[in-house]
Amino acid sequence: MKCFVKAIGVIDRENEIHEVTFTTGLNIITGKSSMGKSALIEIFDFCLGNGNDTIPKGVITTRSKMYFTILEFESEIILLARSRDIEKVFLSEVTGSLEEIFHRMKNVKDFFKSSLFLPLREFKKELGRFFSITMVDVDEDAEPREFSKGKSATPSIRSFASFMLQHQNLIANKHALFYRFDEKEKREQVIEHLKVFMDFVNQEYIWLSQESNRLKADLKKLETQIPKVQEEKKRFIARADELLAEYKVISGTELTTLTGAQIAGSVKSSYNKIRDLNVKIDSAADAYTERKKVLEEERSKQTVIVRELQDKLYAIRSSIDFTEDFAKTVGQIPLPEFAEVGEAHCPFCEAISSHVDNEANKLTFAIEWMNTELKTTSYARESFREEEGKLLNKLGSEKENLSSIQSKITQLDKQVEDLKKSKTVDEIALRIKHRLEGVIEDYANKPKSEFEGTRLAIKKRLAEIQPVLDEYNVPGKMRDLTDLINSEMARIGAGFDFEEAYQPINLKFDLHTFDLWHESETMGNVYLRSMGSGANWLYTHLTLFLALHSVFALKHEDGCKIPPILFLDQPTQVYFPAKIDHRIEGFDPKGLAALTDRAAHVDEDIGSVTKMFDKLVEFCEQTYNSTGIRPQIIVTDHADDLKLSGEKDFQSFVRKTWRKRGFIAEIPTESGSLAPA
Repeated sequence: MKCFVKAIGVIDRENEIHEVTFTTGLNIITGKSSMGKSALIEIFDFCLGNGNDTIPKGVITTRSKMYFTILEFESEIILLARSRDIEKVFLSEVTGSLEEIFHRMKNVKDFFKSSLFLPLREFKKELGRFFSITMVDVDEDAEPREFSKGKSATPSIRSFASFMLQHQNLIANKHALFYRFDEKEKREQVIEHLKVFMDFVNQEYIWLSQESNRLKADLKKLETQIPKVQEEKKRFIARADELLAEYKVISGTELTTLTGAQIAGSVKSSYNKIRDLNVKIDSAADAYTERKKVLEEERSKQTVIVRELQDKLYAIRSSIDFTEDFAKTVGQIPLPEFAEVGEAHCPFCEAISSHVDNEANKLTFAIEWMNTELKTTSYARESFREEEGKLLNKLGSEKENLSSIQSKITQLDKQVEDLKKSKTVDEIALRIKHRLEGVIEDYANKPKSEFEGTRLAIKKRLAEIQPVLDEYNVPGKMRDLTDLINSEMARIGAGFDFEEAYQPINLKFDLHTFDLWHESETMGNVYLRSMGSGANWLYTHLTLFLALHSVFALKHEDGCKIPPILFLDQPTQVYFPAKIDHRIEGFDPKGLAALTDRAAHVDEDIGSVTKMFDKLVEFCEQTYNSTGIRPQIIVTDHADDLKLSGEKDFQSFVRKTWRKRGFIAEIPTESGSLAPA
């Protein structure tokens, strides 16, 4: 995304404008401490919708009425402005030169119309439209929302800040790399939103992912239901076959040629056929005798199976009782650890004998074996318990089978008893037929047939969605992006003065966690917090963020949304701490070095600082030559008058120098002299 900062400033209470204007490439604001340099990054962030007011308290906050930032896109210029006393942000497109815009802004009342001040939430969405990052939903899986998890935050320009801002307490921090990552939720948002910012995914992808995940969840639920339906069908078939057999036993004829499986396959038509059938009786048939014989044989076989399982269970429980008693007993017995003997001599010739030693060694081995075996008692007991559980489950199942067979025999006997009670064969057969009709009717009324049809429909839709999602190739694009960032870090990092132990620098970045480390054959993976000096921490930050912006520029044509803007606040503080800069009028490296006991290293330090600015200039030009986009790097620092390499002139990059005056100029008095701000 081609977007650059044209100006940052404040409108004071006298409606005077105090601003800093910028160009693409390197921009430097230099000066002493407490002159307002660091306020620039905070004003920019405040105008970008920061929910917290972090502008340093002092002259600026006392005298300012309005803070503003002007952004230039390819085809429009927009003005963002905000007052500290209202929770709204002004957003408007503007035209003309900066001078013309500033002139109109001085008429605060007419220019800053109340209708153009938007609540923060609305402002972020409206500004997001300029960067083409407006999305209504980013959750690839919407199911967690059903369990009270809120909808994830949609991409906003607030996530851009983590890629653009390196505050003075962050630029050389060994514990943190990214702004806003101290809050877990914001960290996760930035990581998740990167796919959107790189244009790897869009709203269609999110909605298709949601549909895919929802369908997969539905399919999983269905597939857990299908075995239950199949089991129910199996029970129905068995019951239908049982009633058909029972009917044949009492009537001597078959009610129908249909089997239980055939009835289950066509429930409605089978029910109608069976309902319309008449009961037929053949009293001379031997069906009763044959059926009872079969059932009694089955009962005998099943009884054998149950008895064998009961014997096994008894043996297992006996083993458990034995191991428990043994464990109690052995706990009271002192266990020998070794066998010790003295030197043995022959009673006749006094010669030393090794026979006793050999036997003692065997005894020692036996003791060690016994102790090992004794220690396994608890493990054996647990193993027996597991086997007991398995046997109990199996025995329960086999007992149910035996009970079922016995129930069928009992039912046959009941038919005989019914006949003895003067009930007719026709009556008993008709009752069985009605029971069969009832079983079929109950089964027909249970929803089951739609499961298979729904499953096939879901699979068909998933087969349509997956190729569309695959075309986005998000995992592949993320891998390529990781490789590109690592490659750029290797190129850029080679130009910085890392300590010798970290040369050649080999930084690696994980896009899924945003972790960074130096990969070394001798030291392994060395994370930032373990990388020694402040200079290493500074150069690691610079290497990563320059590499990121190099990649953002390279991916501009592919739809990258992140603007090539990078703020670096006080990067030279590791060499010349800003907190002592107020003691010296100009930028005096030797004087500052003396105050920090670095006098012996001043030439080396100033060389490293100069080299750093050389690399920033070089980075902007190399990126422009390879991508057509010149990144905008805004550095606020107290370093000044550096002798850059080649024909580069340090002062040509300086936009403001604040040493005798700061961001807010002095107020003219009635006599014409200047009063301090």
